[in-house]
Amino acid sequence: MRRRRGMKWSGRFAALPVGCLILGALLTGPASAASGHPARADAGTLAEIDCGATRTDGSRLEISCYNPDSEPGSVDVTYVCSTPLDGRQVVFTEPGNPIGAGATLRLSRDCGPGQVVLTYQVWPLTASQRGDQEARQERIRRQRDQEAGR
Repeated sequence: MRRRRGMKWSGRFAALPVGCLILGALLTGPASAASGHPARADAGTLAEIDCGATRTDGSRLEISCYNPDSEPGSVDVTYVCSTPLDGRQVVFTEPGNPIGAGATLRLSRDCGPGQVVLTYQVWPLTASQRGDQEARQERIRRQRDQEAGR
């Protein structure tokens, strides 16, 4: 296997660089803590799904989210597990866990014996928030393509 400058290659995976990139993205991504915003009081106020009760316990990740909104939503989850024996990291991504209007979503994930949850990120979005996000991304793509002459 060819060795590249600045990267350690371990078997099939570039364990250190990939782990650092993913960990950096998780730490700088959206907050996973409770939003602290009130539920929808009228049609002009957005309710936010609250995942503040999510916690880790050794090798387990306990996800608990409450949707106070009158429309359904979804929760994307990403978490990183590591084993203390060889220091490798495993990233798990679970997009689109559905959560109903006024419902609580509970998920439990286990990294396995001898492993720990290094970090996690939850992205809860109601249907209208996801629609707003997709519309914003499409506007940015169109603007970028127009500026690039595509």
